[in-house]
Amino acid sequence: MASPHIDAYVEPHLSWRTLGPDDADELDHFRTQLEALDNSVLAGIAEGMTGGAPAIVPGQAVGGWDHYDSLSAYGLNYISANPDPRAYLMGGVHPTHRHLGIGTSLFRWQIAQAISWRDEHHPGRPLWLGSYAELGRPGLDRVARHYDFTPERYYYDLHRDLTVPIPLWVPEGVRLAPFVPQASEAVRRLHNICSQPLGGAEVTEDVWADRLCAADFRPDWSFLATVEGRVVGYAMSGIEEGGGGWTERFGVDPAHRGRGISLALLASCLRAMRDSGCTEAGIGIDTPDGVGVQRLAAELGYTTRDAVALLSKVVT
Repeated sequence: MASPHIDAYVEPHLSWRTLGPDDADELDHFRTQLEALDNSVLAGIAEGMTGGAPAIVPGQAVGGWDHYDSLSAYGLNYISANPDPRAYLMGGVHPTHRHLGIGTSLFRWQIAQAISWRDEHHPGRPLWLGSYAELGRPGLDRVARHYDFTPERYYYDLHRDLTVPIPLWVPEGVRLAPFVPQASEAVRRLHNICSQPLGGAEVTEDVWADRLCAADFRPDWSFLATVEGRVVGYAMSGIEEGGGGWTERFGVDPAHRGRGISLALLASCLRAMRDSGCTEAGIGIDTPDGVGVQRLAAELGYTTRDAVALLSKVVT
């Protein structure tokens, strides 16, 4: 296993070495700088995956310094083996050093290091590799596709101007009502049914209860859809930083999809937020193809604020 300070060659424009725990502060500062320069959401995704500070696995992170000894590029593989070997390839290059092939060389180095880790710790097992790329910024997407990565999922942050009229149509046989605590467990179970096909982890009773008790959760902005007294859909909302509304979890029972229930739930949330004085609202969408986003835009007036693709490949 590589020592954090053994020299590592990536390409000739910068001086490279592998990173260790002592580099965490400098790396965090550089990622924050990139986020500001690019107005990028990728640093936030990395922060969410690592729980804040970068998780530097020996031999799986590298940095490149310029002639002024400033960190100017990095690559960090976020490694997981639960339940199967996985590596998320995160990285960045300072704008002054782009268009020199540095990013491509860095990505190639990360792939090789992830495979070496797999061969050492999990020989013979397939290795999933993933990388996030912002839509509308083709650089990383182009590099990943060059190495045979293909889109696996898309993640959208959508925005809705609440000063514009909000249409509401309730499907026949469906009753919409604000969330009530008595329905909490039924909603949690339905949420787990809806989220697991998308790769989401099961939400435990304790985690669910903690969220419902949080100060920024708004039950009056959250709605349930029932059919003959049974919960078949939900939309759970809270206050976004800055005072806007945010619908954070929503879903519909697979047996009741295709009837417009999700649109009716979201419209109810938007109207409740507007009635409370909000002028804007948002929602995060996880989709394999973007079709759902198009429908939300066409029928409820959402517009895209940020969009990220997860590209992946499996190395056998």
